[in-house]
Amino acid sequence: MLAIPVLDGDAKYTKKSHIYRTPAQRIWAVLLPAVATCTTDVWFQTAILSSTIGYDFVLAIANVSGAFLDGFFAEWESGGAVPNGSKSEALHLISFDMRASFLSTYTSWAGMVGVAASIAHSRSSFLIGFGYIIISILCAFVAVQLGSDFAKFIASSAPITNTSYQFAKKAHYLLRRLIAILILYIIASYIYLDRGSEQDLIEGKQFWIASTKWNQLSLSILFAISGAYAGNKVADDITPKFVQSSVFPMGTLICNAWFGLLGLSLNFMRLSDESWVDSLPLRAFALNFCGAASLFARHASDNRQLYYGNKNDGMKLAGINIAANILFATLLFWVALEVEILLNPEATDKKSGRVVRKLLKILESRREGQNTVSVG
Repeated sequence: MLAIPVLDGDAKYTKKSHIYRTPAQRIWAVLLPAVATCTTDVWFQTAILSSTIGYDFVLAIANVSGAFLDGFFAEWESGGAVPNGSKSEALHLISFDMRASFLSTYTSWAGMVGVAASIAHSRSSFLIGFGYIIISILCAFVAVQLGSDFAKFIASSAPITNTSYQFAKKAHYLLRRLIAILILYIIASYIYLDRGSEQDLIEGKQFWIASTKWNQLSLSILFAISGAYAGNKVADDITPKFVQSSVFPMGTLICNAWFGLLGLSLNFMRLSDESWVDSLPLRAFALNFCGAASLFARHASDNRQLYYGNKNDGMKLAGINIAANILFATLLFWVALEVEILLNPEATDKKSGRVVRKLLKILESRREGQNTVSVG
C-alpha cells in the first residue's frame, strides 16, 4: 500500500499499515462496503420514508460527512496523525480500508449527478440542480480539511519511531471485536427489512431474480463490493499506465466521469421499457456499483492535497482540478436531466430532451440497418 504524501511537513509516523495486516483483516474489503450499503440503503432509506427530508438532502449529508471522514482517515494513513494508544493505533491500521472500501461506497459522485438532475427536473430549473453540485463539492472541500484537523487534534504530538509498536497487539484485538460488531450490524439490517411480515415480492418483472427486499439488499452489497474494488483499481493501477507524469489526480477524474456515465444506465434502459425499473441487477449496477466506483470523497482529498501540497501553485492547481470535475459533472448532469425529461410523460417542452432523443433514434436506425443486413 502506498501512503499519500503528507501535506504539511514530514510524516511523524511512517510505519506501513500493510506490515501489520493479518489474513483476517483482509475481510475489510468485503465487510466495509457491506456495512456502508446497509447504512445508506436500509437505515438512511428508513429515515427518508419516516420523515419529511428527501433523498437529495440525505445524499448531500452522506457525501459531506464522507469527505470529513476521508480527511480524518487520510491523516492516520499518511502518518500526519500519530497514534497515542491502542484505539488510535487501530485507526491507523484500518485507515486505508476505510477510505478505499467504506467511504467509496458510503459516498457517491454518480449519485450526486443523478440527484441533481432529479432536482432540476422537479423544480424546472437547471440552475438549482447545478447549484446542488457546486454546493456539494465546495462543502466537501471544507469538510475534508475539518476531518484532517480533527485527526491531528486527537493524535499525539510525540513522534514514535519505527521500532515502537507497543500499541499494535491491543489494536488488532480491538479490530477483531469491531469485525464481530459490524457483522451483527449487517445481520440486524436484514432482520429489520423482514420485521413483522413475510418477504413480499415487489411488483414488476422478476428479471432472473425474485424482487424481495433481502435479494435487493444482497445484490446491492455484492455490487457495492465489486464497485469499490473496480473504482480503486481503475484509479490506482489502470489509469497511471496510460496517464503518466500528471500533477493532477487523473484516476479520480476518469472514475467519476466514466462511472458517472454508467450510473445513468438504469434511466437509459427505462427509455426503451419502463419495466426495467424493477430489475434488481440493473438497479444494483447503476446505483451501488457505479456509486461505489465513483470517488466523491477521494476527489475532496485530492483537492486538499493539491492545495496544501504545492506552496506556489496550490490554489491554482486545486482550482483547475475542481473546475475539471465540475465540467464533467455538468455534462453528465445535462445528459441525466435530458433523460429525466424524456421519462416524464407530462413534459411539454418540445426542446427538452431533444439531444438524447436524436441519439436514441440514431442508435435505433443503426440497429435496424444491421438487422436488415443480417436477414439479407
